[in-house]
Amino acid sequence: MLSIYTVYKCRTCQREFILLTEDVDSMSKDRYLACPYCNSKRLSKGKGTDNLNECMKERVYKRVNGALKQVR
Repeated sequence: MLSIYTVYKCRTCQREFILLTEDVDSMSKDRYLACPYCNSKRLSKGKGTDNLNECMKERVYKRVNGALKQVR
């Protein structure tokens, strides 16, 4: 079974972001992925998972005035 979410990490700014696997696969071959923070093409693909909480469990989030804020 194909995982729903895929984690990508930028090798330039060291930030991580999550994309839907289906959207990445549906992109045409002449397009490329880029970091949404620094627009770098240097990405490393992380693990794929079906649960979004598994992708986010490395960090600690705290709810501040109704919004999630990354603590660590």
